[in-house]
Amino acid sequence: MEEVNPIQRERDRKVVEILRNFLLATLTFRQQYEKYRSGSLHFSDLAKLVDDRGQSILFALKESCHDLFRRGSTIASEKEQLFDLTIGSLFHLAMKMREDLYQLEIYGPKYLELSKKRISSQEPKILIRRFKEIISRAETNFQEGMEEIATLFQNIRQQFKELLLEYRENGLLIRFLLEETDLLKEVLGPGTLEDFFRILYGEDEAQAYRLAGESYFQSAFYPQAVKAFSRALEKNPGDENLQFKFHLSMGMDQFYSFDPIRALESFEKCLSLSEKVEFLENYRAMIRKACLKIQEEFPGRRKSNQHRDLVKMAQVLQRQLEELPPAPSDIYPL
Repeated sequence: MEEVNPIQRERDRKVVEILRNFLLATLTFRQQYEKYRSGSLHFSDLAKLVDDRGQSILFALKESCHDLFRRGSTIASEKEQLFDLTIGSLFHLAMKMREDLYQLEIYGPKYLELSKKRISSQEPKILIRRFKEIISRAETNFQEGMEEIATLFQNIRQQFKELLLEYRENGLLIRFLLEETDLLKEVLGPGTLEDFFRILYGEDEAQAYRLAGESYFQSAFYPQAVKAFSRALEKNPGDENLQFKFHLSMGMDQFYSFDPIRALESFEKCLSLSEKVEFLENYRAMIRKACLKIQEEFPGRRKSNQHRDLVKMAQVLQRQLEELPPAPSDIYPL
């Protein structure tokens, strides 16, 4: 569980933001497309999808893509550039479609009202005919725009799946997929999570949960890390590194849940695997700190036999920790 450097972590976070915005934009357009097909779509409905105030989901998606793929510190890949261009096109198509619907909804009724009046002057008649052409063109453009956007959303789904391969080591992304399974299912259909994991990791079914567990652990979300490593162990129960990370996460969760006995028992299991795994210094420091804290006594505990046994258990574990061979260096990526 090497520590992710801040630049990479911020990039990973932005990728998750793009994924979230993409799913919400897809869902929002689908809902509005259904209204369009039923003839009940109104201009006010479009504000959630696209607007001119920068508060819509398509605007957020476009900006999050531009921020990472155009303004980011790293050079975007071809897949990222293509995705960014597609999202940009979607946004501007939607803005144009929005203006056409505005013409139809706001100016259309006024044109109809004028066209029913008997006007003798030639110049107003010419203007009314031009209004008719404008409204007719807006109606055609609106319908074509909706269908074009629908087609583009269909096309981008496959493009999006291929783009995910760029982020197969992004633990924050895997966390999002696991936490938002209902949204993923609603937008992309049943079995999407499993499909994504197969695309990203092939037959290594444990890898997704391993990455999620490591990301949770780095964020000190120990209960979630325990759950993720447990799922990984279901896929690969003989993996000793997974066993170590599971027990370490469990111990930290128990320690901060004021369950020191079980925490020490979990840490003992970590030490029992010390010769089989890379037992980095930062892991040792976490266990050492917990042992010292237990020896200092949790607030409010009495000097009972049980307490003395607990302190002795922590002292023994700390000595065992100090007797281990030197830890491998914690080398963090720059």
